[in-house]
Amino acid sequence: MSVIAIREFTPHIGKEELAVTRITKASEIATKHGAKSSLWKVSAGHGAGDYVMMNNYESFTKGAMAFEGFSKDPEMVSLNKERGTNPATDLRGPNVFRMAYGAPSNPPRPVLVQRFYQMPRKHMTSVLALAPELDKLMQNQDVTIGVGVPIVAGDHEMMGVVYRFNSMEHWGKAVDSMVEDQEFAALVEKANELGTLKASRMLLSM
Repeated sequence: MSVIAIREFTPHIGKEELAVTRITKASEIATKHGAKSSLWKVSAGHGAGDYVMMNNYESFTKGAMAFEGFSKDPEMVSLNKERGTNPATDLRGPNVFRMAYGAPSNPPRPVLVQRFYQMPRKHMTSVLALAPELDKLMQNQDVTIGVGVPIVAGDHEMMGVVYRFNSMEHWGKAVDSMVEDQEFAALVEKANELGTLKASRMLLSM
């Protein structure tokens, strides 16, 4: 199993450098407490300009233990005090997701595209049944995929599909092929019958 806690940061104008310093420090503290922490910048799409911290865990137990240690760590307490007196970002999260299909790449690939669907809970099983077919199609482009579902989040009728790329050039070549692929188009249509694509974004590794 793979559990992911996601925090999103919108930097305040004029304070982006300070924001990045603090986010990087927070990621280092999370890593100290057992998270596989990665940092990303949203380069295009929904929330462009935001920063994202993803903390990965092997189980909910390990995630809960890490969160407790992370929250009580004196360095984290100090960092939160700094943020309170001199804010540099608007923080959203953590929101906690379970990877229902496809574990994160190891090592992480540097380019991600996330597509967010409004997905009624009653359709989750049906759409997850399409994941192996999508995975097989994407393997032809050396693209790995994953499907995340919310466990503790503001929207439990949201489902995220992530596509992982080796570089921006790889993304471009893969998308050129995907838009011409009739099998891919047919699969997307099946997904559209079950849910509604609401937003998408591209993230670059920091």
